[in-house]
Amino acid sequence: MAKKKDEKDVLVVRDEKTGEISVVAGLNADGSPKRIPAKAENSQSFLQFDRHGDVLDNFFKNFFRQCKEPSRFGFYRVAADQADKLLEVIKDLLKDPDGNKEMLAPHKVDTSGYEKKVQEEQSAEKQEQPEQKQDDEPKKQEEMEQKNEQNQESPQQTQGNRGYQPIDESKINWQELEEKWGVKRDDLEKSGDLNRMLNYGKSDLVRVSPNFGGEAFELDARLSFKKDGEGNVSLVPHFIRKEQKLDEYKEHKFSDDDRKNLRETGNLGRVVDLVDRGTGEIIPSFVSIDRKTNEITDVPANKVRIPERIGKTEITKQEQDMLRAGLPVRDKLIERKDGRKFVTTLQVNVEQRGVEFVPGTGRSPRAVQTQETKNNPAQGQAQGTENAANTQKEQRRNTWTNADGSIRPISKWSGVDFTEQQKADYVAGKAVKLENVTDKQGFHATMYIKFNPEKGRPYRYDTNPDNAQKVAPSNESRTQVAVNSEGKTNEATKNLKEPLRKGQTAPKDTAQQQQQEKPQKRNNKGMKM
Repeated sequence: MAKKKDEKDVLVVRDEKTGEISVVAGLNADGSPKRIPAKAENSQSFLQFDRHGDVLDNFFKNFFRQCKEPSRFGFYRVAADQADKLLEVIKDLLKDPDGNKEMLAPHKVDTSGYEKKVQEEQSAEKQEQPEQKQDDEPKKQEEMEQKNEQNQESPQQTQGNRGYQPIDESKINWQELEEKWGVKRDDLEKSGDLNRMLNYGKSDLVRVSPNFGGEAFELDARLSFKKDGEGNVSLVPHFIRKEQKLDEYKEHKFSDDDRKNLRETGNLGRVVDLVDRGTGEIIPSFVSIDRKTNEITDVPANKVRIPERIGKTEITKQEQDMLRAGLPVRDKLIERKDGRKFVTTLQVNVEQRGVEFVPGTGRSPRAVQTQETKNNPAQGQAQGTENAANTQKEQRRNTWTNADGSIRPISKWSGVDFTEQQKADYVAGKAVKLENVTDKQGFHATMYIKFNPEKGRPYRYDTNPDNAQKVAPSNESRTQVAVNSEGKTNEATKNLKEPLRKGQTAPKDTAQQQQQEKPQKRNNKGMKM
């Protein structure tokens, strides 16, 4: 029985008008079968159907719903693992389908049942439409909910839609997830990741401990939940990948412009048709790269809402149309509800499932004005030196923060590379402990780095600033850094000739003890004389 579940078929299709014989590779936008030559070398592009699954049912339901001439095509099954041998035989038989009817019968797909079922569903839908028109209140309520959603400052999909259902947490086997991945529910809830995951989003980068071949590994990944046909929920890890080659994704081949856009902004910049491998359906979609994992992701275009307003700023009809097409809206002045203003680029992003502020494009209005002044020297002379000073200050501040005021990520400090967890902690405003920072004398030291909101930049600390204690704990490298790197004096070691080592606050041996005491004895003799 287990072997049968792995058996798959491919579909050979005959155009009854032209006699053309091909293999099915999916569905086109008009519902007609997407066809490729029936040759063994094209086998990687054949759409395969599980002989004991419902993928074939979904394919033919979509075919009869969308195709304008379904009777034009005849379909025949061929075992996928024997396709290279049988295709030529089937092609010869289909040159005269009536004369070879008996030999083709085992392969012929009877589609009458699918066609009848689709016709019944469409008839039922037409009967329900008049009843729906009589009840305008639910429709008005839905429109109001959509408008409320668009008026939110964060341009993401919300839970306001009628019929929206988050993932049912009772379907999640937390014990299994902890044993298999080392993921704990309480940790996800405390970080806020659980809420995002239950609403079909991804977590931030978290540490997971998968078990491969009896050996556990620690890896960083983003997590999401996935539901199967029976409503059961499983965990999907999105591991950090190397840079994508960006050749092809779901049968869409990336152009040079596509690759350039994805690398520069993380977004494809247009809506493209993607093929659902399960159903063969063609779905107009947005495509982006997950900036934290380098994974290519997509979302159907009809699942993305374009807001009419962000904060206090109106998004014009023309700008909405540009965003729906995937295009960027550049140099848009945004005023938040708190009155803060900044200029940025807007674009649809898959991870946001809506419009985002493209990272790296944010600037203050004054900085934009200064740039325009450079392009117009006559206007620049009238601005004076005050604007230039303010602009430099703003530009310095923006090296450490994004346009929306959030902390801009950094990957290293004093030559020490951050781990992915340390990067995430720094962006979250937490202190990052660095163990192997080299001081000016070449010895390793320990210190803490944390973003200081008041100063608008990262600061070094000798002790962990996140530990809110009345008495600051001693730090193993505080004296070392102060003496070796900052030129300060430690009374207990001021006469030593060698630089201090990690954790050293006093002479380390007899020789250093004698160095420290020797000058003091000379001074004592001098005082006696």
